[in-house]
Order: sequence, then structure tokens, then C-alpha cells
Amino acid sequence: MTSFDASGLFDIGFFQALGHLSFILLATSFLLRDILHLRLVAIAAATSNTVFSYYGLASPNRIVVFWQSVFVLINMIWNFFLIRDRRGISFTEEERELYGTIFRAFSALEFMKLMRIARWEAVRDGETLVQADRELDDVMLIYDGEAEVLLSDGSTRRLIDGAFIGEMSFIRGGVATAPVQTVQATRYVSWRKADLRGVLDRNPAMRSTMQTVFSEDLTNKLMGGNGGA
Repeated sequence: MTSFDASGLFDIGFFQALGHLSFILLATSFLLRDILHLRLVAIAAATSNTVFSYYGLASPNRIVVFWQSVFVLINMIWNFFLIRDRRGISFTEEERELYGTIFRAFSALEFMKLMRIARWEAVRDGETLVQADRELDDVMLIYDGEAEVLLSDGSTRRLIDGAFIGEMSFIRGGVATAPVQTVQATRYVSWRKADLRGVLDRNPAMRSTMQTVFSEDLTNKLMGGNGGA
């Protein structure tokens, strides 16, 4: 049995380097969360592979050239629609702040879908947002203000800017386990659970990203950054 000689992998010319680049770009595209960026890198990968398959081999691999060209065409068509849709996206100052912090893992189009079903609410100090052992219809996110969660042992925990309220009952179902009351005037964003679940059901990628957002919030609460209900 002959041993494998890897030295030849690095003794390459222009077209061989282009072939390696096509697979590097393809691997990179799998790491991107934004679908537009993913498709742009995938186009670059397929184009590089097409050139390599036609000019870099002893004889052109016409099957690879044909199908890579098809992949490029498909991605270009989808990019046209993505760019067209994104040109109509505009956010308020508050929405841009949320997008750049809490929802940074979402694409702009995905975040727009979330904000379309959201409501902005403002309440005074001492308002009850959640009652214990009651069904909670909404998932809330504190934008500006502060609230307290009354725990079963009589202690309280703070909920500050960026903290979710009701996300655990959204994930697990059931009633709220602890009451939540504002301790100063508070603005928050609210989503009806049924509306939010509907958007996430129609967009599986958004569901995965939202789970990540909720997990980060829970981690902050467990570490004491934002007390939680």
C-alpha cells in the first residue's frame, strides 16, 4: 500500500487555488446567519468552482459547470427578491436600538416581522404586569424602566431594560409562577403569544434564533443581571 503524500496539496497553481477557494467559500457560507450574505458567498463559491471545473482540469467537467451555473442562477433570483424586500424596511430609533442589542442575531427582515406584530406599551409605577397562577397572554420585553418579581420565599428580583417577561410560560406553557409589578414608569414591547407563535411556526429559522435570545435572557437572570419571573 502506497502512503498518502500531502505535499502536492500545497504545490498548486492559480486554478487549483481557485478550486480550494470555492470550497472555503462554501464552508464559510454555512457559518452565516443572514440569508442574503449566505447566498452572496454561495454565489462566489459556485462561480469559483465553475471556473476551476472548466479551466483547471485536464478536460472540462461539464456536468459540474452546468449544475453550478444553475445554483448561481437560483441564488441570484432569490437575492433579487431579498434585496427588493429589504429596500422597504425602515426602523424607528427605538427599534434600531433593540435590533442592535437584543435582536442582533435576527436578519433585518426577520426583525421587521417581529415588530409588525408587536405593541408598544407604557405603564406607571406600581402597575401589575403579571399575576401569579394566571394565564399570561403576552410575552413582554422591558425597553425603559424597572419591575420586580416577587419570589415564593418573599424576596424580590429586579427586571431592568432588556429583560423578558413571560418567556418561560411561552416556552413551557402553563400559568405564570410569580407576580411582576413595575417599580417605576416603564415602557415595554409586547407580543401576543398566539401571534408570536404563528410567526415562529411559519419561520423555523426565526424559532431557533428566538430560542437563543430567550436562552441569553435566562442566563442573565440566573447570573443576576436581570432577575426573572
